[in-house]
Formats: sequence, structure tokens, C-alpha cells
Amino acid sequence: MWQKLITRGGSFHLYFIGLLILMLVGLGAALKFSQAEVAIKAGKIETLSLANTVLVGDLEAVANKVKQIEFQKEQLRLEAENVSKLNQQNAKAKVAIEVAFRHQSKLLDEIRGSPNETVKKWANTVMPIDATRLLKQAAYCAHPDHHSDPICISASGNDQPMLTATVEYTF
Repeated sequence: MWQKLITRGGSFHLYFIGLLILMLVGLGAALKFSQAEVAIKAGKIETLSLANTVLVGDLEAVANKVKQIEFQKEQLRLEAENVSKLNQQNAKAKVAIEVAFRHQSKLLDEIRGSPNETVKKWANTVMPIDATRLLKQAAYCAHPDHHSDPICISASGNDQPMLTATVEYTF
């Protein structure tokens, strides 16, 4: 086949040059398409790089928020433990108060039910308002929550008599 082309004369060179021109045009078109493809890929890379930067920033923000939430969660857990301890202490104090109240009520019932008329009369007599107020103040000040209260007066520091009318009890 090559022999026929060569023997036909000078037209082989024209075919060869035409083929080379077609190859160059095809190569140029392929190069243009490749350049366009590279430009598109470069644009996508730049877009993805920006998206990656934004995502990294968002990830850091979320990580910081998670750290804050974990810290708050730990603080709440510690606070819940403290509240639980205080609730247990309050429950124990309540039980102690209820036991003391039952004991005092039992003693009071024994006094009120005494066969001695003088004791029974004394037990059933209404207390004066000043004595009631004084007992309430003493109970208030005796509670541990009120130790630093400036209104509370200690038992050793109050030697002043109360300025009210006295009620005499006869037995």
C-alpha cells in the first residue's frame, strides 16, 4: 500500500501534509478542550478549597460549642450532686424534727392528762404573747441557717427584762 502511494508520484507528500495538518488541528482542538477542562477543574478546586475553609471554621465553632456544653453539663452534674446532698441532709433534719416533735407532743399530752389539777390547769393555760414571741425567736436563732443573722440575740447576751405586762399564774 505504501509502495502504491510512493509510486503514484508527488501526491503522497500532499496526503502526508494534509494528514499532518489534520492531526495538528485535532491536537489543537484537543489542547483547547484540555485547557477548558483544566480551567473548570481549577475553578472546582478553588470552590472546594473555599468550602473546605468554611467547613473547618464551622467545625471549630461546633467543637467550641460542644466544649461549652460539656462544661455546663459538668457544672450541672456537680450542682445536682450538691442539691442531692442537701436534700439528704434536709431529710435527716426533718426526721429529727419530727421525732422531737412527737416526743414533745407525747410529753405535753402526759402533762395535760396529768391527774394533778394544778399541773393540768397550768398546762392548759394559754401562753402570753410575749413568751410565744420569745420562744419563736429562740427557735429561729437556734436553727443553723440563722447563726449569722444580726437579728438573733444569743442567750448569754440578753439580760434585759421584757417591757410588757406580766401575767401571774397561781398554782
